Amino acid sequence: MKRDWDTIREILTKLEESSDTDDFLQLDSFPQDRAAEISYHMELLFEAGLVDGEMSKTIGPGPYGFFATRLTWTGHEFLDTIRSSTVWEKTKKSIVSKGLSLTFDLIKSVATDVAGSIVKSATGG
Repeated sequence: MKRDWDTIREILTKLEESSDTDDFLQLDSFPQDRAAEISYHMELLFEAGLVDGEMSKTIGPGPYGFFATRLTWTGHEFLDTIRSSTVWEKTKKSIVSKGLSLTFDLIKSVATDVAGSIVKSATGG
C-alpha cells in the first residue's frame, strides 16, 4: 500500500480534535470500508513518532486495530505546518508539479515556505 498524505493529514486532524484527554482514536472511529487504509497509515504514524498509542496486531493479514491517545510534540508541529487547506493544497501542488515525491521533510519545508509567502503577501512584505 502506498503512503497517502491526505489520509495522514486526516488522521492527525481527527486525533487533535479529540476534546477529552481520556478519549482515544481507534479503528472503528473510521468507516469500515477504509479499515485497511487507516490501520496501515496509523502504524506509519506510530513508527514516525507523530502519534502515541498502540497497534493491536494479530496473526494473519490486517487490518490491525489500534488506539491512538494523542499527538506527540512532533505530531503537533507537523500538523501545524499543514493544517491550513490553502497551505496544504499549495504544498502538494508545488512538490508534484516539480516531479518530486511527497516526503515528510520536503512537505515540512515547502509548507513552511508556502505559509511564509502567504503571510508576506498578507502583510505587504
